[in-house]
Amino acid sequence: MRAYSALFRRKVFDWSFHPAVRWGVSAGLYIRYLLHGGGASPIGFEYLLRAHRYSAGKLGSRTYEKQIARGLPRWLQHDLPVRQYPLPEGKMRSFRARTLVLKPPRREGGTAVERGVLFTKTFWELAVLTDLERLLRDYWLVIEPGWSGYADAHLLYYCRFPHPVLVCSPEITDYQFLQNLHTNLIPVPIGASDWAHPEIFHPIEGVEKVYDAVMVAGWAVYKRHHALFRALKQLRRTDIKVAIVGFEWEGSREEIERLIDLYGVRKHLDIYQSLSPPEVNRVLNQSKVNLILTLREGANKSIFEGFFADVPGIVLRNNIGINKSYINQYTGRLIDEHELPQVILWFREHHRDFRPREWAMQNISPQATTAKLNAILRKIACEHGEPWTRDIVAKSNCPAPTYYPDNSVAAGFPTVDDILKQYGRGAEHR
Repeated sequence: MRAYSALFRRKVFDWSFHPAVRWGVSAGLYIRYLLHGGGASPIGFEYLLRAHRYSAGKLGSRTYEKQIARGLPRWLQHDLPVRQYPLPEGKMRSFRARTLVLKPPRREGGTAVERGVLFTKTFWELAVLTDLERLLRDYWLVIEPGWSGYADAHLLYYCRFPHPVLVCSPEITDYQFLQNLHTNLIPVPIGASDWAHPEIFHPIEGVEKVYDAVMVAGWAVYKRHHALFRALKQLRRTDIKVAIVGFEWEGSREEIERLIDLYGVRKHLDIYQSLSPPEVNRVLNQSKVNLILTLREGANKSIFEGFFADVPGIVLRNNIGINKSYINQYTGRLIDEHELPQVILWFREHHRDFRPREWAMQNISPQATTAKLNAILRKIACEHGEPWTRDIVAKSNCPAPTYYPDNSVAAGFPTVDDILKQYGRGAEHR
């Protein structure tokens, strides 16, 4: 019974992505927006933002975008609530682990005469913890949201400041949404996928390809392991072998185990859990193709870590969150879900036809991505008549943001605690 319950939850999740369902939910949220005065109140405007996130198709999204653009200035005039101290300890740990100074301000007499660059994935925590007006006078800010769907009150909160804020936007619909708003939020076409560590994820000479495919994903419902199990059941071949590398940070391995038995595919699977990055790299090297079967998420890292291990990838064509241009003739294939069984078989013989590491080193390595981001920042600084005498240092995600190739590149830089001490809202950070 528990196995059927786990499967039912995943079927409901899949069903929620049907265009008719999304239109229905979006329409309901839009009606609530109208009932709250069409954006006259903050809560009404936030219903409009949610309606945009649930919309299906360009027509609905563009219609909502126009209304968001019109209503945003009035929404920003309200005294928008910012959560008070103390933040839970887990949130504080996350903020410290996911925020980096990429360039320190250049100061003369205690005054910043050239802005530094601050990178964060925890942008709402940054708003809670710091006086953003003072911080943004001294730092160019680069935000990397962890999920697609940028019609988000926490992100749009940053529109109340006059300073440019760069927002990593690998998903094309998010990029277009910010571009169409014409605010201080400047989308840049990079994301978490662009910072994999090429010395940790790399080809290992002499390793045998023992797996036809690998799936590296947490046990969460939205990772959709059941789609893989369904494909394995459809293949009905005794020699297909797939590795699953899971993590307990979200979801339950116990549920996954039940689903494996429900589909009757245990003989096709080897299961690993909570491996270190080098151990994940070894399993990737043992595999012919890397799978990501999500319908929506943020900029996934695992498929691109596979590229650096020289393993091509399979991504669903209707995925929201991944930069589809990164899945190309060098790196893998975009497919419809019904094609998955046959495409796994196809990669058994054709995985050597791809050159994912070569493409990744040229286009999404820490060095390449840093150069792209640095050029954008330098251009913005020049457009605002501000000096740019020092470039940013490189970072990687493995899995949290870290300096690349190591901490020595940021010797003497302000730490996160230094940021809190200088710009913190509360006396405990001063």
